[in-house]
Amino acid sequence: MYTTPSLKAQSLLSQWTSHQSGLQFELLMTLGGVLLVSILAQISIAVPFSPVPITGQTFAVSLIGFFWGRRAPIVLTSYLALGFLGAPIFALGKSGLIFGPTFGYLLGMVFSSILIGYLSERGWGKSFIKALVANFMGSLLIFFCGLCVLSYFLPKESLFIAGLIPFLPGDLIKNVISATLVTKLNNKYLTRDI
Repeated sequence: MYTTPSLKAQSLLSQWTSHQSGLQFELLMTLGGVLLVSILAQISIAVPFSPVPITGQTFAVSLIGFFWGRRAPIVLTSYLALGFLGAPIFALGKSGLIFGPTFGYLLGMVFSSILIGYLSERGWGKSFIKALVANFMGSLLIFFCGLCVLSYFLPKESLFIAGLIPFLPGDLIKNVISATLVTKLNNKYLTRDI
């Protein structure tokens, strides 16, 4: 049976989880999201002239924002907390509470997940263009926070070269793949009575 999803539950997981309940289920969903970010964080390419690597984390943030919806910030905050407490889950297996060059990017991922999760709950994951715009807005938040913190470690002259420019091509690719995946899955499964 096909129905129109309500405005309050537009993300794919929100639709499915609306029939689930309990603290154990919420913990399982959060841990699943943390695992996804942790795994994709290990897909990492060092940039020779930058202290910030290119990673799969931002791709994970987009997917979590769209599929976890309003729960996305809980996932990203849990990910950061575990990493700060010593779990080697950040890029290149790093961990620890450090105010380093990558801290702003990590913090920006939480803000990005809030925005993308919010937009997902309003149906932005059903349209490729809207999903792509949401991803780019999320990326802007990550880059803004990242560059703000990175400016404490690098001179202004090299800030954009080390903290933005090398990441744009990969970010474009990740955003397009995420928007494609999200809209295909949402349009296939979201319209069904789950």
